Amino acid sequence: MMKWIPLFILLLLTGCSGSTPAIIEKVDTVPDETEKDPVLIEQQEEEESEDFIEFSLEDEQILISLKMVPILNEYLNGVNNRKQAIYEMHLERISSEVHDIYLLEFSCVQDLCSYLIFHPTNEKLAYLVADIAKFSNFILSPDESKIVLHFSRFHSTDNNLDTIVVVDLANWKLLSLNNETSNDTILNYKWPFIYIEWVDNESITIVTPDIMEPTIELLTEWQQTNDSPTANTVFSIYSE
Repeated sequence: MMKWIPLFILLLLTGCSGSTPAIIEKVDTVPDETEKDPVLIEQQEEEESEDFIEFSLEDEQILISLKMVPILNEYLNGVNNRKQAIYEMHLERISSEVHDIYLLEFSCVQDLCSYLIFHPTNEKLAYLVADIAKFSNFILSPDESKIVLHFSRFHSTDNNLDTIVVVDLANWKLLSLNNETSNDTILNYKWPFIYIEWVDNESITIVTPDIMEPTIELLTEWQQTNDSPTANTVFSIYSE
């Protein structure tokens, strides 16, 4: 049975230089059409060997070091079928004006997964950004220096509960959010989000149903109402 990886293990993986292995390596090439699935490979350097997971994207191959990403190594050590667990992983490249980032989906159970983000250069940290969730979409800030990652969890047949993670692409760090509208907590899978948008490069608006609380009964009633009312919550971004 696969193990859930709790989000409180917010992963900060130290980058590398010199003889220390890289977290991520890129090879700009057109992959073989017959080898699209992720695979485990072993590289031998001097007297040591190192395991990587190789992902073939449209125009490049990405190698992720298990040695430098302990959470992945521990996850694979805890599953019965490593080959199947790797086969079920998915790596997505997200492009911006600043640089690309890579979002890795792994450890999925009933369509809810864990997610790591990687910087394209090997000296940067990797972050665990979601757990027991499903990636919905991303929204770049107007100047593309920041990105909102939108994740969901299933609440009912017609509704999800949502949260967002904001990443500073230029400085490669996770950003905190301050609710400028109210003291209500709508993040961390407490409410369903209807819409998310950047107000400017430093603030975000999240639109939610305008109801007392997000129970299934009230959400169903809200959906059946003509011109269902909505509430806007504005969050400002700050760096801790």
